[in-house]
Amino acid sequence: MRGQDSFLDGSPRTTGRLAIVGIGNPLAGDDGAGPAVVEALRARFGKPPGVLLECLDGDLFAVVELLPRARRFIFVDAVIGSPPGEVIHRATGPALLAPSLHQADIGAVMTALAALEVVAPFPGWEVWGITISPPHELVEELSPPVARAVAELAQELARLLKIEGQHPGEVS
Repeated sequence: MRGQDSFLDGSPRTTGRLAIVGIGNPLAGDDGAGPAVVEALRARFGKPPGVLLECLDGDLFAVVELLPRARRFIFVDAVIGSPPGEVIHRATGPALLAPSLHQADIGAVMTALAALEVVAPFPGWEVWGITISPPHELVEELSPPVARAVAELAQELARLLKIEGQHPGEVS
């Protein structure tokens, strides 16, 4: 039997109360919006204590490696929607947002991992999205409306970190 605050193998959770995880492929233009938000937070705060800033650009089930490291997760992902550059806040549960560009959406992945009880207790989580048009070519730049939304969402998450008492030190 696992403890109240342990991973499947019985090891304790070790770091971080909050994880902000950017999902997407920076080589696919606007699909890289999630990682761009995380990079903006890293540029502003460095490695803030009590906050895990990570990116997933491939297999979303790799999140299982992050689960023991935080009690709450905010996933930031690009979602197909119109107009591009709209911020979608705090969606939770399976089939969270409009079509995912990944093999499985993070809501389905988290629901499956919770059912498997890979972490006890399972962390809270939500998905914040930025709407994009479907990518048609490999390009590293974000479109102007998505770049504005990335800046807006990074600013909002920075305020959230301060409000929730994470108090990350700003990098000058």
